[in-house]
Amino acid sequence: MSEQVEKLDPNSLCHGSWPRAGFLRVVLISDTHMQHRKLVMPKGDLLIHAGDFTNKGRVKDIKDFDDWLGGLDYRHKIVVFGNHDTETDALAIQKAGRDAVETTIENAIVLKNSTVEIEGLKVFGSPFTLDPFQIDWWAHKADFEEEMEQYMSNMQEGVDIVVTHSPPHGVGDVNMGKSHCGSKAVRKYVEKQNPALHVFGHIHEGRGVYKYNQIPGKTLFVNASSLSSPLKSSLSDPIVLDMDLSTKTVRM
Repeated sequence: MSEQVEKLDPNSLCHGSWPRAGFLRVVLISDTHMQHRKLVMPKGDLLIHAGDFTNKGRVKDIKDFDDWLGGLDYRHKIVVFGNHDTETDALAIQKAGRDAVETTIENAIVLKNSTVEIEGLKVFGSPFTLDPFQIDWWAHKADFEEEMEQYMSNMQEGVDIVVTHSPPHGVGDVNMGKSHCGSKAVRKYVEKQNPALHVFGHIHEGRGVYKYNQIPGKTLFVNASSLSSPLKSSLSDPIVLDMDLSTKTVRM
């Protein structure tokens, strides 16, 4: 797949005036790792965060992120959890031996292998990622692609936007060691359903906007990682795009 992937300039995404009838402005972030309050957030209609808003997934940090979300002026907010968001996952809490109770956030719609409809657009989200290191605190983990297959099979036909913490294998998933870290199951189901937009994160180095030059594939892939490298604290701006509600496509 990777040889057919084209990396695009995020500035090439076409933005018209806002607000504008018939269009939904979407703001994309991911992997903010407790740096969310430093972001300059652009205006829009729908905010999507693709996971890892904390470093160690402590309840106090989850609450801080949730409070920040509550102060943002977007009509819709969608979040999927990431592997660092430990205390959003009872199993990870148990394996890590923490004295904590599973918590969630209240100021956004949380998707966990589930779908929500936003202004006529079907949005599917999943927090699960492959854990090749067998780390005890790793939240929402899958040990094998077969598990990822089970989770991704919840993706409904006719989905317009897919939000996963995991990249699809071969798109925006190359780490510092030059290895592909994405899931083949995520890729399989995204290709099968052919949504207009797939948003993900997890692999900071893969940040960017990608097009898979396949016919009749129409999906725009966005690794929305806000921290461009695990070793750097500099933040990138949110990625902004417009969805045409009549055609259910990304305006290019």
